[in-house]
Amino acid sequence: MSNIVNILTFHHINPNRDILTIPPELLEKLIINLKKNYNFISYKDFIDFIFKNKNLPKKSILLTFDDGYLDNFIYAYPILKKYNIPAVIFIITGFIKDERINRNKLPYFKIHKELDRLPDKNLFLNINEIETMKESGLIDFDSHTVNHFVCKNKEYEDIYNEMINSYKFIKNIETKEYYGFCWPRGAFDDIALKAIKNSPYTFAFSTIDGAFHKGDDLYTIKRIDCSSWNGNEKDYIDRVNRKLSIYSNPLISKIYSNFREFRIKIKRKWKRK
Repeated sequence: MSNIVNILTFHHINPNRDILTIPPELLEKLIINLKKNYNFISYKDFIDFIFKNKNLPKKSILLTFDDGYLDNFIYAYPILKKYNIPAVIFIITGFIKDERINRNKLPYFKIHKELDRLPDKNLFLNINEIETMKESGLIDFDSHTVNHFVCKNKEYEDIYNEMINSYKFIKNIETKEYYGFCWPRGAFDDIALKAIKNSPYTFAFSTIDGAFHKGDDLYTIKRIDCSSWNGNEKDYIDRVNRKLSIYSNPLISKIYSNFREFRIKIKRKWKRK
């Protein structure tokens, strides 16, 4: 039994070199490597662990994908099916087109910064692709707001409306007891935390680096970013394994995570000066 879950974060999975993009071959190699020493759990397993005290195996891993890109369906989903690996995708609900087709290739490629600045719905999942993945029993979906709305330094009503309207969309495709949320760009403040605690969501994922420990704050759940690489497959896999080794150790996991968070805060203060 374990009280720790390591949650891995991905964004794009496709062959193009870009920030926040992992090639499909590297994702497959990472999964093969991790299967040797770790146990992949489903989103439902994680939710039951939080709210129903479900026992999880040691070295549990949950895969998460942010934003809901089309390449998740074309490139990541076949790999997850091949190895029977569950995952959850946090979708930007306003970018989901009501199309009844499954696409098998990217219509074109846009770099992440351009896509983030000017979202192109043709490069996000459509409703048919979401339903196809859901039917497999491997992939779950939850909210990443309607418009990738950054929930920091904003009015309460604006944040709350984004949360509620994305929840309504998710509820139409997912019937479950507990609904989760993922903070766009990992951004939140006290007003955002107040909004989510008044919303139907019972937990939320951050971009704070670290593992989730039973008893941690449920609205700032830590994750391990695996979204980028330097072009060296071995370095990438070694880096992920090194972090997992640290965060799977209950004695040093929180210390290391708190140290990283403190170092990031210091860097931000220096940049503002």
